[in-house]
Amino acid sequence: MRVIATVLCISGVVVLAGCGKEQAASPDPVPVKVELVATQEVRPAWRYSGEIRPDTEVQMAFKEPGYIAALHQVRGADGRVRDLQVGDEIPAGTVLARLRRNDYEAPLNTAIAQEQSTQGALQVSQAQLEQSKADQIKADQDFDRAQALYAAKALTRPDYDAAVAHHDEALAGVQAAMRQINARQGQLHEAQSQIVSARIGVGDTNLIAPMPGVIAAKQVERGDLVNAGTVAFTLDDTRVVKVDFGVPDNMLAHFRMGSPVPVELEAVGRSLTGRVTQIAASANRESRVFNIEVTLPNLDRSLKVGMIATVRITPVSAQILPLVPLTALITAESGSNDYSVFTVQEQDGKQFARLKSVRIGESIGKSVLVNEGLLPGERIIVNRTNQLADGTLVRVID
Repeated sequence: MRVIATVLCISGVVVLAGCGKEQAASPDPVPVKVELVATQEVRPAWRYSGEIRPDTEVQMAFKEPGYIAALHQVRGADGRVRDLQVGDEIPAGTVLARLRRNDYEAPLNTAIAQEQSTQGALQVSQAQLEQSKADQIKADQDFDRAQALYAAKALTRPDYDAAVAHHDEALAGVQAAMRQINARQGQLHEAQSQIVSARIGVGDTNLIAPMPGVIAAKQVERGDLVNAGTVAFTLDDTRVVKVDFGVPDNMLAHFRMGSPVPVELEAVGRSLTGRVTQIAASANRESRVFNIEVTLPNLDRSLKVGMIATVRITPVSAQILPLVPLTALITAESGSNDYSVFTVQEQDGKQFARLKSVRIGESIGKSVLVNEGLLPGERIIVNRTNQLADGTLVRVID
C-alpha cells in the first residue's frame, strides 16, 4: 500500500508541474482600448526656412590711401553727437568718412597754377601769331611789288632777292607762331587733365554712400591709416529684403516667378506676403536642391538682416489623411523622431498587438495626422502602449 501511495504522490507532482508550464506559456491578455483610424480632410503644408538678407549690400572701400580725418556724425540715443556706428541708418549721398586732404590738394593746386601759367603763355603766342600774320601780309605786298618791278627791269637783282628773303622770313614766322600755339595748347590740355585727375583724387578722399541704408559693419575709426582698397563700411539697403531657401525638384511646380508666397516671421510675430523673384536654373551640386528667392517689402525697417523666416507652401487640392489620438503614438526612444502605433490583429481566435511604423504630420487638437503607415478603418490601441510589445496578447475592452 505504501508503494501505491508513493506512486500517486509522484503522479500528482508531475501533473501540477505540467499545469504550471501551461500557465507560463499562456499569460493573461492585456486589456486594451481600441479605436478605428479616422480621417481628416487637410491641405498639407510644406515649410522652408530661410534667412533675411538685404536687397543690396555694398562694401564701401577707399580708392586712395591716407589718414581718416573725420567720420560722419549722428546724434545718439543719449542726445550726444557721436561718430557713425553699426546699426545707424543713413540717407544716400552721406559722406561716411573723409581722408586728410592736404596730400591731395597740393597736386591740384600745382595743376591749377600750371594751367594758369600755360594760358598766359598761350595768350602771348596768340599775340605773336597775330603780329606774324600782319608781317606776312606786308611781306606778301612787298613781294608782289618786287616781282612786278623786277619783271619790268626796274629792280636790281639784289633788291629782288632781299624781297624774296623777307617774304620767306615772314612766312616762317607765322608757321613758328602756329607751332608754338599748338605746343601751348597741348601743355594746356595736359594741365587741365592733371586738374581733373587731381580733383578726382580730392573727391576720392570722401567715402560717399551710393544709396540709403543701414551700416551693417564698420572696420575703421578716426585717425586710422588706410590703404587703397581698404573696406571701411558694409552698407545694407533693407527697404526691400529677401529670403533664400532651397526646395527639392518635386516642389518646383509650386513656384512661379512673381507669384505670392506667405512668409512667417516669428521674431516680429507677423505674417507677410512676398513675391518669388528668382528660381534657380539648376540644382546646387552638393545639396541637390533648387534655390528660391522671395522678396518682401520692409518700409518700416522692422525686418532685420539675419532673422529667420518660414515660407509655407499649401497645395490647391485637399487630401484625406488618417487621424489618430496622440495617446496611440509611441517612440523608439526618448527624443526620437521615429513614431509607431499598435494595431490589433486576430489569429486563431486570439488578438495580438502588432507594431507599425508611421510618419506623422500636423497635430489637430489631441490627435495627429498620419502621412504614411496607416489606412483608414484600421484598429489601433490607444492605451497601455507602454505595457505592450510586438506580438503581445491583448483583450479589447469597451
